[in-house]
Amino acid sequence: MNIPKQSSTLIPWSAETGNGTACICIPWAGAGAAPFRAWAPVLGDAADVYGVRLAGRESRQTEPPATALGDVVDELVRELTELGAPRVALFGHCSGALLAFELAHALRRSGSAPEVAHLFVASQLPPRLFQNARVDKDQDLARYVPEEFRREPELLEVLLPILTADMKLVSDYAPSADAPLDVPLTVVYGACDVDLGGAEVDGWRHETTGPTAFREIAGADHLFSGPAWLELAETVRAALT
Repeated sequence: MNIPKQSSTLIPWSAETGNGTACICIPWAGAGAAPFRAWAPVLGDAADVYGVRLAGRESRQTEPPATALGDVVDELVRELTELGAPRVALFGHCSGALLAFELAHALRRSGSAPEVAHLFVASQLPPRLFQNARVDKDQDLARYVPEEFRREPELLEVLLPILTADMKLVSDYAPSADAPLDVPLTVVYGACDVDLGGAEVDGWRHETTGPTAFREIAGADHLFSGPAWLELAETVRAALT
């Protein structure tokens, strides 16, 4: 697998394992590819780890953030087609889970894209439930910023406009009208997430005809802060091996 050198969207965090599976990790609103670097040693030879870096953050900070979710999905389909991996496992966190879900549908529609071997979604309502929920545009977006960064006013000043753009990206989200997926689906949520729990995420089971597993991680909050971040990676590895 050879990601084009000019690409700044898919960031490879691990050496090629040779097993043909790339784990494509889509972050939550406002975040970039960097958090997934820590996943590479955890996933080991289960998959090659790639973090998704969307416009407006990290090395793409000077690029304007996307304004249409469909444009982001199209960009990722192009990148994954060029990547050349036979199979991809898609992981999406919070708003990234909606992107991963729509990307799975788009890859299925594409005739030249890799096979979706597994879909992982974390800290997100099922698509149809999310669509019916009101996105509070006046909410405190700082809650989507890891705790250690909230104490840095200058960093918050950089992150909040990106967060605002990302939340706007999904504020009028409408899930794919395609038939349900047919891939294995793993739904993960934190036991200490004040926004959702097992009952709220149950509807994900209707989004695929493949096997669906639900995993609650003890002590984890919405962002899987601290040690829970690597426990989340362990959950992904266990499902892939």
